[in-house]
Amino acid sequence: MKLTVPFTHFLTAFIAMFVLLSLSTNKLSAQFDFGKSYLNVTKGVNGGTVEPGDTLEIRSSVVVRKNGASNTVIDNVMYTDAIPAGTTYIPGTVCVRTNEGKIYKQFTDVAGDDAGWISGATVRINMGYTVGDAPATAAAGGRIRNTHRPSFYGSSCIMIASFRVKVTSAIGTLINTGGGSVSYKSGLSNLTFNFPSNPVAIYKNFGICANTVGVNALGTEFNGSFGSGNTKDRAASANVPPGYTYATFSSSAGMPNDYYYGVSNNTSGGTTAANGFSTLNTWAKPDNSQTPSHRIFSVWDIIGDHTGAANPITGNPATASGATGGYMLVVNAAYRIDSAFQHTISGLCPNTYYEISTWVRNICSKCGCDSTGTGATGTGYIPTAPGDSSGVYPNLTYELDGVDYYTTGNVKYTGQWIKKGLTFLTGAGQTSVTLKLINNAPGGGGNDWALDDITVATCSPNFTFTPTPNPSICDSNVVNMGVIVRSYFNNYTNFKWQKSINGGATWTDISGAGVGVPVWNGTEYTYSVNYPPFVAYRTDSGSKYRVVVGTTVPNLSNPNCQVADGSTTITLNILNCGTTLATHLVSFTGTVQNDKSVLAWTTDTENEPFDFLIEKSSDGINYSAVGYVSSYGNYEASLNTYTYTDPEPVNSLSYYRVKMSSKTSRTRYTRTIQLSPASRNLAIISAINPFVNQLDFYINAPEAIPVTEADLLDMFGRSIKHTKSSLVSGTNHLVFSNTSSLPPGAYTLRIKAGNKILSKSVIKLKN
Repeated sequence: MKLTVPFTHFLTAFIAMFVLLSLSTNKLSAQFDFGKSYLNVTKGVNGGTVEPGDTLEIRSSVVVRKNGASNTVIDNVMYTDAIPAGTTYIPGTVCVRTNEGKIYKQFTDVAGDDAGWISGATVRINMGYTVGDAPATAAAGGRIRNTHRPSFYGSSCIMIASFRVKVTSAIGTLINTGGGSVSYKSGLSNLTFNFPSNPVAIYKNFGICANTVGVNALGTEFNGSFGSGNTKDRAASANVPPGYTYATFSSSAGMPNDYYYGVSNNTSGGTTAANGFSTLNTWAKPDNSQTPSHRIFSVWDIIGDHTGAANPITGNPATASGATGGYMLVVNAAYRIDSAFQHTISGLCPNTYYEISTWVRNICSKCGCDSTGTGATGTGYIPTAPGDSSGVYPNLTYELDGVDYYTTGNVKYTGQWIKKGLTFLTGAGQTSVTLKLINNAPGGGGNDWALDDITVATCSPNFTFTPTPNPSICDSNVVNMGVIVRSYFNNYTNFKWQKSINGGATWTDISGAGVGVPVWNGTEYTYSVNYPPFVAYRTDSGSKYRVVVGTTVPNLSNPNCQVADGSTTITLNILNCGTTLATHLVSFTGTVQNDKSVLAWTTDTENEPFDFLIEKSSDGINYSAVGYVSSYGNYEASLNTYTYTDPEPVNSLSYYRVKMSSKTSRTRYTRTIQLSPASRNLAIISAINPFVNQLDFYINAPEAIPVTEADLLDMFGRSIKHTKSSLVSGTNHLVFSNTSSLPPGAYTLRIKAGNKILSKSVIKLKN
């Protein structure tokens, strides 16, 4: 048997579900903890779902704890497990690790030469390795005392029996990482702890939605924000299971300690300056500037919550004494691995993708305790990784209806919040799901974390309206309009048109429902929906139109499950263009060629001479004539096509329309088109500035950009209007509507697309 203690950094991604059953009904519960989990090595620190080909490390913890003032011992400790169906064993991976994931004892795969092996599909590890104190052999389990190594400050011994497998099961199936057992002898009793079943979904790793809308559907704990108040420590949460005990923050009492949690707006050590209260996170680590310390255990970060933070990465500062601040859930992980938050989410829509996400933060940079029992602030401490003294990394699994779907990976200490989550598809008739957030990593030297802003939100499609969201059309002319529906998912196929005649306050269905056929364009699914052409009159001016989509026919009729663009609709602007003509303008198009606008239009049968006046605008409102073309006088032709090239180079976004006039002053207008200069750069071409009731702005994209965020910022940098959209290559029209209630003054338009940020100053005028 070759024994190694490499102390090399191992944890590249962590865990999914760990069902640790507390022995709450057993008289030995104060002495022993057992648990089982798995680590998704392939997904690394980014986290994700389990997919075919992923490498998992199956991990089973054996914890022997001091019982009050008395030491504890168990004998003949043996771990037995089986390779899960739907996976294959990875040779040479049977070992025992510390709770930080470092290899403590490495074994060969062969039976009989050391204390661990694999035979067929069965894994066996005999545990307990202290020389001179009945250590394990190839034939029998050994003795473990709470004072043995790997040690947590000499009071507890925490061992992790582990091996690795590769997933061979297909997407849509389940594997079981549970099962197996630990047998041991306590006093005169021979006991066996059987790990329960633990199903894990093999599920496509969609990541977090690029576009989420709607009210957070969590439905508990102030919709996942944990609320706010002017009392530092809030009351306990009904969503934290009994495995954890509530405590207020106190550095003098060392709370919340392992197996405890708190709900607070300030993680400092007390409620007054004398007993550790502070809003500063600049105290030394360890903080020995006073007794009791400002910091919990003298090392925890002093922070506020995440909700509404100006910078979501840094979060909010710790709340001042007596001030109102947001609360967060703070967990000091148990040595076992168990559920830390659970709730049944109701009112979901069937066959719908939801983002289920949280913001989480590792709050201790110096909480490690190595296998010798030396703490991170002690002499001779062996760090988790070079320069890293945070110890055990927090790791969370998202369990849905009893099945593991996602693991966060290791949440390393960065002094920042990080968003973690998955995209989940509800079943055909599913309207609820029970969510559990499982703490997967054993405590004891690290694994101290804050949680906030648990979100359950619909993953929605984007809409692009054609020809523009606000087309100008001559009275008694035909209206042609439509919308392009874009989504990363292909299930928003059911649609219907709606109309509003009261500014969008209420909407009425105006055409039969239809079914789109999404086509994948390389980045997303798209399909077009065209409204039946109709003749518009002056009385139609101001009418709004929109498309509503749903994943099923019942969802399309359910206001809580249908989806529409919340910020942009088609609003008709009907112009008085004079007496209309019998001859129609059939089409009007334009392209940019050699930096010039080339326009083309077609009429149907002509029965008199016409003049065509080409009009141009930079804002889509004020037009001037830039060209003139006479009709051919070919009265026999069923169609006549004309062209015109604007001599001025296209330097910015330009609007064009053509006015057709007879010799008797009867007129007809084409639709309006937009042309912009060819550009290799992302740019804000123009914005209707100043603005009053709505802010229209135009973005030129050199290529399609799936996710773009636009914000209207006030003078304090706060986002007061926000929208998400996907950009097509070329000119894109976006709008912030309903801006009449904003106070007049200076604002900033900010665009985030990919890794680029654009900004432009705009002015809001009085109504």
